[in-house]
Amino acid sequence: MNLRRITQAGDPDFKALTALYTEAFPAEERRETAQLERMLEEEPRMHFHVVEIGGKRAGLFVYWDFGTFYYLEHLAVYAEMRNQKIGQQVLDWMREHLGGLRLLEAEPAETDITTRRVRYYERNGYRVLDKEYRQPSYRPGGEGCALWVMGNRTEEGLAEKLETIRQAVYERQ
Repeated sequence: MNLRRITQAGDPDFKALTALYTEAFPAEERRETAQLERMLEEEPRMHFHVVEIGGKRAGLFVYWDFGTFYYLEHLAVYAEMRNQKIGQQVLDWMREHLGGLRLLEAEPAETDITTRRVRYYERNGYRVLDKEYRQPSYRPGGEGCALWVMGNRTEEGLAEKLETIRQAVYERQ
C-alpha cells in the first residue's frame, strides 16, 4: 500500500477521488467539492491522500494533524477494491506513523453495518470515548448529526480536542 498526499485541486487523482468522496459519505458528513478544493490548497493540517495498491488507485484517506493529536476524517475504498484489507492497511499505517492520540467519528452502533464498523475499529485498538457527541454540520446553518467519538486511548482534555476539531474542520468555510 502507498499513500500519496494530494495538495492541489488540479491533481488528476483528486479529480477522480471526488466521485468516491461524494458516493461514500452522505451530504451531512462531507464538504462541498469547492470547499474541499480550497482547503486542500490552504489548510496544511489537513492531509488528503490517495490510497494506492499495486500502483492502482484504491481509495482516499483524510486526516488532520493537530500537533498533539490526530483526527481521522474520512477513509473510503472503491467498491471493487473492498474486502482486500485496504482499510486495515491504512489503520496499520496510522499506528506506525501517527504516534499519540488518534480520534475518529463513527455512526452509533444501531444497525448491523454500524455495529460491525464500531467492532472493526475496536479490533484495531479504538474504543468509544463519547456517545453524546454531535458532529457539527459541514454547511452553514446545517444540523449536524449524532456520532460516537472513538480513540486509540483515553486522554485528558477530550472536550478541548473536540473543540479544536470543531473549529478547524467544521467551522472553516
